[in-house]
Amino acid sequence: MNTHVITSAVIKYKNKYLIGKRAETKKSAPNQWEFISGFIDTKETAEEIILRELKEETSLKGKIVKSGSPYFVEDKEARWVIIPFLIEAANSNFILNPSDHSELKWVAKEELLDYKELRTDIQKLKDREFIL
Repeated sequence: MNTHVITSAVIKYKNKYLIGKRAETKKSAPNQWEFISGFIDTKETAEEIILRELKEETSLKGKIVKSGSPYFVEDKEARWVIIPFLIEAANSNFILNPSDHSELKWVAKEELLDYKELRTDIQKLKDREFIL
């Protein structure tokens, strides 16, 4: 089983969280809902990577307000080491990058569990008293 290390952004603006539905052309987890994320595959820091991914995938700017301890998730594709960040967006005006996502949307905290793909991440974040 391959292991990948990624950064993940829980992006908040006021009382809403940004989630994205991965493009169907994505090799990993196509058409699944996710928090914005990016592979750690450059010499940048995790913080630099997640802020760059935020801008590339949504055109949003934000600031990191908290980082959480890494957690692990295993699925049929790989073992994932996830480094989470809570990012406060400067505004809610995202621009969809269709090579990354087919849809982006702001949802209330109570709605996050409606997206089954997010449930493991949400539980891991709750366990760390990170958010939610």
